[in-house]
Amino acid sequence: MRRSIFLVIAAMLLTCLSALADEWFGDLEGSVASEEFTKAERQYFTDAPNRYQKYELRGNFKIRSIVAWLDNDHIVFSARKLPDWEAKAYEHSRIISMNVASGEYKDTGYRGRLICLNHLGTVMIRQGDDEIIPYSSNTKYAWLVGKWGESLTTIETTPSAFVPNYLCQFSSYINPNQTNRPDEEKADFSRKLLLLPEHGYFRESTTYMDGERNRPVILFKPDGSSLHISEKLPLHFDFYFYPWMNAYFEKKPLRYGPQIFYPTGSVSKVSIPKLLRYWSVRSISMDANGVLTKAGMLWNVSHDSKAWKKQGQYLDTPTGLVRVDLGRGGNPIVSPDGCRVMDTLSRENLLGKLSLNYSWLVIDLCKDNQ
Repeated sequence: MRRSIFLVIAAMLLTCLSALADEWFGDLEGSVASEEFTKAERQYFTDAPNRYQKYELRGNFKIRSIVAWLDNDHIVFSARKLPDWEAKAYEHSRIISMNVASGEYKDTGYRGRLICLNHLGTVMIRQGDDEIIPYSSNTKYAWLVGKWGESLTTIETTPSAFVPNYLCQFSSYINPNQTNRPDEEKADFSRKLLLLPEHGYFRESTTYMDGERNRPVILFKPDGSSLHISEKLPLHFDFYFYPWMNAYFEKKPLRYGPQIFYPTGSVSKVSIPKLLRYWSVRSISMDANGVLTKAGMLWNVSHDSKAWKKQGQYLDTPTGLVRVDLGRGGNPIVSPDGCRVMDTLSRENLLGKLSLNYSWLVIDLCKDNQ
């Protein structure tokens, strides 16, 4: 009996020590101070910059909008300049479609600043007195919405509205009692985040119990059922619908942990590779964020320090972490099928630089050259 108890206690201690060792990062300790990869760090990833099919896009278009996927082969954006044309002041931008494999582009005929284009082909465009500035409440704008390839309809904007990228329509939080101070919120304060119509919406409400404030998030489904899913509403500007997996992805920095929200109501956190977690904990100059792809989580790792050579795009595959490119990314976007990722990359030391040299790069993570 005593031997059994001893074995149980020993097993528990071993589990605790293993957890602590993982938290202390064991053999990795001290590696973060090295400008080059240490032997210990290299054991946790594989360098394979030529493993996947890549397309480098060229052309100076003076982009003044988001870049969105039209389909799995084409991206769309608003341009102020083409090889044979350059916009004059207050002239509408031209919305361009580009084939990512060939680099060929064409004028779609749409004019204005591209605001949204979703996987269903719904597009939103903004036209105004000055398209160069992102947005100004003092400028008169026309907002056009419709199906891609068809004539668009002008709609009215909504005060304090935002545009969910998967809906391409104006949406507002429900904030009937919001004030400038969180501690002044009333008990019936709530916020609402619309999902696709077939999935319902999230509602975050403020509740009080024993003097403590809580903010449960409830999923309200179209069939009338509801489910408590989390304690914090996702940030709408970093919340995406991935049609290839029929789920929503909350793009958050590594330190906070990206999450996946399923229409069923289940929520899962994206696992973080040990090497990236070590850098994140031990270095204030390292940061990472990323997108979820069909091949795994693709992390954009940046190092604003002498260790800049460790930056790159790291793919977390089922067989281990792979650095698929040495460049530092900006804002990656995933194609509808989950295979291709388009991003602006720089492969130089950005520390202290005012002028940055970026190139457009598309990586097809479903085209493994090995």
